[in-house]
Amino acid sequence: MGALLIALVLLALGAGITAWREPRRLLPGIFGTGAVVIVAMVVVAAVAGACGREVSGAMVLAVVAVTGLVAAAVLGVYLVGTGVELVRREGLRSSMMLSTALGVLLLVYVVGVATGLVVGWLIPTSDHRLLFVLAAIGVPAAYIGFALLALVIWSAVYEVWARRRVRRDPAGAVIVLGAGLIDGRRVGKLLAGRLDLAQEVFDLAEASGRRPIMICSGGRGADEEVSEAAAMSDYLLTRGMRGDAVLAEDDSTDTAENIAFSAKLLADHRVVGPVAVVTSDYHALRAAMLMRGNEIDGFATGARTASYFVPNAEVREFAAIMWKHRWLNLALVVAISIPWLLAVWDVSVR
Repeated sequence: MGALLIALVLLALGAGITAWREPRRLLPGIFGTGAVVIVAMVVVAAVAGACGREVSGAMVLAVVAVTGLVAAAVLGVYLVGTGVELVRREGLRSSMMLSTALGVLLLVYVVGVATGLVVGWLIPTSDHRLLFVLAAIGVPAAYIGFALLALVIWSAVYEVWARRRVRRDPAGAVIVLGAGLIDGRRVGKLLAGRLDLAQEVFDLAEASGRRPIMICSGGRGADEEVSEAAAMSDYLLTRGMRGDAVLAEDDSTDTAENIAFSAKLLADHRVVGPVAVVTSDYHALRAAMLMRGNEIDGFATGARTASYFVPNAEVREFAAIMWKHRWLNLALVVAISIPWLLAVWDVSVR
């Protein structure tokens, strides 16, 4: 119990310090999520102690394992359900199926474990080959699940912080990130939400006495008649934005290029003061991470998105972040998996 409390204090301090030094990264979320896990363990230990039972490591691990399976089942059902709703509203596209695929995988794993328990494959006195396979899958899955939870938690916290900073620190420039156009030429609902918020941030800066610029960032896709930046600029100009403040960055093809190419425009115009990147809420943290990588002072904030759209979008954001740091993640998965797999193998060959 004492060790858990020490770990909790250290993780909480780590979350606070890293968030204070640089909130535009995932590390505060990792520390904070670790603290949440420790709190759950402390609660389990406290409940067991109140019931007069001795708390052992095996008991804590068993509770964590069962809780993880239940959480995986609930999350799987939720992801499949929201995936079906997303396809119903937006149409069937491969990019819309990420969260559904993850939900199906979670449910398959949970059913596999449940089946193993029911038929006796996972009983200590029986053959442990299936247990070894499930451990080989489950430990990396637990790592990925923990990292995804950290992203979801810290994204929500960061977005609250960023929205407060919008009013506290008037921006010297606003960068609004593009999204696909409707019929190849019109601003859709998702992009309109970003543009409306960007204009609000711009107006707040002007009201404070600043003369900010607005950078519309987005190139022309293969199925688009005009660049996203051009359509975005037209949208803002028809809503009263002064023309001399609007710049178009129309060469980018993804978020990384949105930020990198916009950084060049910021340097060309010698922007002073914080920069506000405006996107969708689920996308704000990754945009902020890219700002940090391009040494842009400021923050990213997001327009609210329909609830059915968020799970798939969050999975896409998570996949992009994990892929960017793929070698580090692979090394960590291997380091975490080996001790567990060796332990299961040792039991299976006895």
